[in-house]
Amino acid sequence: MDVRLNRLLNSAERFVQDKKELKDTNSSGASANAKASGTKSDFAVSLPVQYHNIQSRLTELQGQLSKEQSRMSFLEDNNTKQEDLIHILFENEPLFPELANAEGQFSKKEALVATQSGIRALVEELKKKEVEGENIFSLGMMNNPEEFKGKMGDVSPSAQKPLSETVVKRLLGG
Repeated sequence: MDVRLNRLLNSAERFVQDKKELKDTNSSGASANAKASGTKSDFAVSLPVQYHNIQSRLTELQGQLSKEQSRMSFLEDNNTKQEDLIHILFENEPLFPELANAEGQFSKKEALVATQSGIRALVEELKKKEVEGENIFSLGMMNNPEEFKGKMGDVSPSAQKPLSETVVKRLLGG
């Protein structure tokens, strides 16, 4: 759903930009500078929306990661019987919905491998989205800090964590 909303916003921005370019081309007094400043303005306006979308996606990914980690803990636990897995809930939803239709074809080992693979993919996507969010935040703060802060709400230096060299190295895979 977030992807569709993001595509819709991007399409709307392109439509507005194309309309502005067409209007600029048709008017005789328009210059290249006016077109460039309109682009900068649209870009600056879209930064808080993009940042909010990324934060929403991060929240969603973190929820999915928590669910997958819960699945993995139950699959790794030798004391949990396969027939008991169908009764385990996560946020009022079955943690193992595939058991409802499995009819004896469920393998804990295969499910564990698939869950571990899903966790790796989620962690990679989380890292990418965090970097993307930090980049957009930095662009907004470099472009027009006061306007960006106003659109973001209260962003105080005390709310921001200081950079840690070890965390940055770990995120970069070093």
